[in-house]
Amino acid sequence: MRQRSTLLPGRAAAWLLGFALLLTGFQAAAQQDPPGRVGRLNLHQGAVSFSPAGDDSWYEVVPNRPLTTGDRLWTDRNARAELYVGSSAVRLDEQTSITLSEIDDDTARITAAQGSLQVRVRDDLAGQRVEVDTGNLAVVIDAPGDYRIETDPASDTTRVAVATGRVTLYGEGGESMPLGAHQQITTSGRNLAAANGAPVRPAGEFDRWVAERDRIEDQSISARYVSRDVVGYQQLDAYGDWQSDPDYGNVWYPRGVDAEWAPYRDGQWVDVAPWGWTWIDAAPWGFAPAHYGRWARIGPRWGWVPGRPHARPIYSPAVVGFVGGGANPNLPIPGGRHGVGWFPLAPGEAWRPGYHASQRYIDEANRAALMQRRGGRSGYANPQTPGAVTIVPTDVFGRGPVARRDVIRVPPDRLVSVPMGMGAPVPLRGDRPLGPFGRPATMMPPPAFQARQQQQFQQAQQMQQAQQQIQQAQRQQMEVQQRAAVQSIQAQQAQQAQQFQNLQRQQQEVQQRAASQAVQAQQLQQAQRQQQEIQQRAAAQAMQAQQAQQLQQQALRQQQENQQRAAQAQAQQMQQIQQQQQQALRQQQEMQQRAAQAQAQQMQQIQQQQALRVQQQVQAQQQMQAAQQQMLQAQQAQQQQAIRQAQEVQQRALQAQQQQRQQRSGLPGRDPNQQPDRP
Repeated sequence: MRQRSTLLPGRAAAWLLGFALLLTGFQAAAQQDPPGRVGRLNLHQGAVSFSPAGDDSWYEVVPNRPLTTGDRLWTDRNARAELYVGSSAVRLDEQTSITLSEIDDDTARITAAQGSLQVRVRDDLAGQRVEVDTGNLAVVIDAPGDYRIETDPASDTTRVAVATGRVTLYGEGGESMPLGAHQQITTSGRNLAAANGAPVRPAGEFDRWVAERDRIEDQSISARYVSRDVVGYQQLDAYGDWQSDPDYGNVWYPRGVDAEWAPYRDGQWVDVAPWGWTWIDAAPWGFAPAHYGRWARIGPRWGWVPGRPHARPIYSPAVVGFVGGGANPNLPIPGGRHGVGWFPLAPGEAWRPGYHASQRYIDEANRAALMQRRGGRSGYANPQTPGAVTIVPTDVFGRGPVARRDVIRVPPDRLVSVPMGMGAPVPLRGDRPLGPFGRPATMMPPPAFQARQQQQFQQAQQMQQAQQQIQQAQRQQMEVQQRAAVQSIQAQQAQQAQQFQNLQRQQQEVQQRAASQAVQAQQLQQAQRQQQEIQQRAAAQAMQAQQAQQLQQQALRQQQENQQRAAQAQAQQMQQIQQQQQQALRQQQEMQQRAAQAQAQQMQQIQQQQALRVQQQVQAQQQMQAAQQQMLQAQQAQQQQAIRQAQEVQQRALQAQQQQRQQRSGLPGRDPNQQPDRP
């Protein structure tokens, strides 16, 4: 488990940098795409204030404003708040201050500077990280469960209670402590020292409120139709109904909307980093239908189609298409002005962001919502639906809530020739006005607490910058190591290929010599056959001479005996020659086998030396880069697998060569024990 945390407030930024260097050594490259997950204030009671990232001002909360890294929340006296990040719930008691230190696809890290909060992790983490940091320690949640964290900066203490689940606590000096179900501890200072005499607190009003919120969440009807990672799904229960449609499956219909209502009409466009133009819906249920799924006109009503319930949802700032606007306005409206319009995307229509994003990000954003288009149509469906496109003057866009008097009615046939696309055609103004987020807050944290929280925020920014520098250096080092590994493998492969070619040439030479010897053996057999024919003709002539010259029979018999003795001597000589040739052939084969064995032993020694050098390099790298042990082990495994594969290829080649030699050693020839035919 990575021990990464921000213990705030207190020590200098140098400690934060060192802690980041130690605990983020194996983080992946910084996320280039915007996060696919955000937070949402699902419920608030009493005076709850909000401070957006990068701003020191405090505003009254707007529930449907997405919460992301750097945003802060404060609950004043007698106030409570409920925040969701994915399927995880964070409940804040009165006089509690938190900062969303890091919210992305894999991490939810919250810094609690003061107060009491309860965290409920519903689903299996599956490689994700949920962490709560205080001024004393870091609480890393290891399993689904219910957890209570209370921190008091005045007494420098933090209490952690685990109802169900499992956590690991980390101190400033690297100390760690596990806590299981029905365990709790109150620590003092930054080294996980237990506070003496810390009382066990009985359940209070906050606990009963949390239990009621859990009950409502568990009984949600909408959770049957959408993933619990769809932020804001809880509000759909009280403001609409689910029905099944033969074309779209499960569809949610809002209640209480008028006949002229259309999606993305009651609300405002706000510049929210890092996405840019973001739709903030005015309806209490408007978060989930504005940022996930698609809208379809089904009969006289608009219905929200959430898409696949088991796919991981990806947050989008607004799932809409745009018309008009831009540097060259092409949507004239009455009064000599130009307008910009937008419309909800229909089921089956892919969404592309107006900001830079990778194809992986775009594919994941569409995977959960895309389905078969109705009727096999092409183009956009909703612009031709009466009342689906909301059009306002270009100079009104992004200036505040969309007022009914600003909406321009344009017949759908006039929009046919107007270009349509993704991304708001109105450029960002660069000032990111924060006033539309809400009215200035009437209740804010105490001035001393705000100063301490600002110091915490600055320290967190310093640590984030240090982490980015570390990650960039790690990426560069990984690239160098990967190039070196590739070059090493290529060199080994080239050497092995050269050795294999040498073996092939030697094998060809052996085959050529064997072929030459086979030709010589054939010539010898042909000479033997010719000699036998001569002997047969001589025998016939001898018989004729015996009949013609009976008087010379004795001399002829002597001559025949002499010829037989000569033939026997010649046969013995030929047999000796054949034996010598076979012996020479066996010696040559034995020499070839010994040469092949010597080559195999040499190859094995070379491979062992290479493996030894690789092992020595790995050991040297392990000593120099102890913090990157896991990555190097993976690379070593790849190199060893490549070596084993090369060895297997060489062994198969040698086995094939030996089989070929064995086959050649059984070439057809005359049996050395066969006696020549007598005349």
